[in-house]
Amino acid sequence: MARQNSPDFQQLLDGYITDDLSDLETDEDTTEDESSERGESSDEQADDPCIAQQRKRTRGGEVVMGGPGGATLTRVRGAAAGRNSSVKWDWSSTPFIPKQLSFDSSSSGISDACSVTDSSNELDFLREFFSDELLDMIVIETNRYAQQYLRGNAMTPRCRLANWTDTTRDEMYLFFCIMLLMSHNKKNRINDYWSKDEVYEQKIFGKLMSRDRFLQLLRVLHFTDNTIRVENDKLQKIRPVMEKLRNSFKTMFKPFQDLCVDESLMKWRGRLSFRQFLPLKRHRFGVKMFVLCDCDSGYISDFIVYTGKDTAIVEDLQLGVSGSVVKTLLTPHLQKAHIVYVDNWYTSPNLLHYLLNENTGACGTVRANRKNMPKLPVVKRGDQIVQHSNNIMCIKWCDKRVVHMLSSVHKGDMCDSNSRDRQRQVVRKPLAVLEYNKKMMLVDKSDMLLSSVECLRKSIKCYVKFFFHMLDMSVLNSYYLFQVKTGSTKPLLDFSKTVVHQMIEKYYHGRHHTNGQIGVHILRLVERHFVEPLPDKTRRRCHVCSHTTSGPRKTQRATYKCRQCDVPLCVYPCFEAYHTQKNY
Repeated sequence: MARQNSPDFQQLLDGYITDDLSDLETDEDTTEDESSERGESSDEQADDPCIAQQRKRTRGGEVVMGGPGGATLTRVRGAAAGRNSSVKWDWSSTPFIPKQLSFDSSSSGISDACSVTDSSNELDFLREFFSDELLDMIVIETNRYAQQYLRGNAMTPRCRLANWTDTTRDEMYLFFCIMLLMSHNKKNRINDYWSKDEVYEQKIFGKLMSRDRFLQLLRVLHFTDNTIRVENDKLQKIRPVMEKLRNSFKTMFKPFQDLCVDESLMKWRGRLSFRQFLPLKRHRFGVKMFVLCDCDSGYISDFIVYTGKDTAIVEDLQLGVSGSVVKTLLTPHLQKAHIVYVDNWYTSPNLLHYLLNENTGACGTVRANRKNMPKLPVVKRGDQIVQHSNNIMCIKWCDKRVVHMLSSVHKGDMCDSNSRDRQRQVVRKPLAVLEYNKKMMLVDKSDMLLSSVECLRKSIKCYVKFFFHMLDMSVLNSYYLFQVKTGSTKPLLDFSKTVVHQMIEKYYHGRHHTNGQIGVHILRLVERHFVEPLPDKTRRRCHVCSHTTSGPRKTQRATYKCRQCDVPLCVYPCFEAYHTQKNY
């Protein structure tokens, strides 16, 4: 006798049904269609262990476990699939006119929560994220962890932590300053920064902080109370700092109309339960983040760290895991007429339909075998086929490869691009493809900029390394804020150097136990200085007289210099001006 499902059981079963089943199907016929204009292909998704895990299913086609966004899904195939779908997709080849979105840009840019003014310097922009409140929290947790470590471990006299003293906010700022300074002076080992070898020696590090003290702080750097345990939270060690920075990222800047969502990767090759492998990323192995960027400024508005099934996303079974990631990141920005650009892992007709109902446009490459996608005929190179349904346009265009795209904001027009073919003819591309290529490079560009100034170093603690990655992200966001506020075109490298100089001037108070005489130009305002005659009664040009900005410059020969700075100066008034005025 056949078993009949009860109404309650059938209702529970239908609750686990999801519309987007076709993203799990793969065959040789659709491989070429999954590539995007940026050179992405289905191979990237096939190599991702999340996707590989997603494709493990029973032969009967009943159960699929483990989505790439972290949620554990149960998907039912067969006649019951699609019962929850209330949208009919009747694709038409008539001319497509997208729905007009009216975006109000008056509130975009730096928000009222940001306290910077026209007179703020570069350091003030960074302190909007790394505030005194955040530093005080890190100081408290670092001191607490150091005391816990000392009580729980026997210290030998030669142990570096045996003479530990509690740190302060100014010292912690200086510690982070040294980490930023290390990104401009790359060395293989930390000890090399304090080396006395003439080949490696850089006196600034020994002047700012002793090697042992720096290693002490690095050893006990901590961000949460170990006595408080949070079950099933893989980011417990870094959660308080991460949430404060995420909140600062979201509140300090209101994005413009165009947004993009993509993956970013922090390099990590150690043992970690949620370590990922992304073959097309620069580092390939590491901690994956879903990042939301503003396309106009490059500002990182929000991010979600992938931690497996515990990833902090609001799961929507109608959208699938990838659509749920986009929905979670865009929740504060819905109903504001934004336009979001996504790649083929996120894009689906269901996602674009949901966003359009939330007054949000979208555009992105899409896999040809997604649920509700139209079946389009073969196209020749340079040609395209356009169909639309429910105010969403689907394009199949052939260049070197076949590209499928969905858009709710573009027309199906062909436009001239900046590239030419072998016959020197201008290559024509769909407008949606040109806009997609332009907008989707922001996350990769941010990763490229971070690699030039990153203060990451090898660590046995993943949460410490991730903290320094967030420090780099904060520097990048403060740089974008600085550009929006001042209109400056200063490179990120110069911005970071300026921040280092300003942190030293503000938080360095001298080291009374430093041995030897060390001349450091950027410490001229905070150190003790003494006059010394030039050797052999020589005369050199006074540095202040020849570089002054407060009056006419002149060629004045001086017979004295500052012993610490090794700079020739007139005894009066240049010696005093050089060591007391920032702009002499």
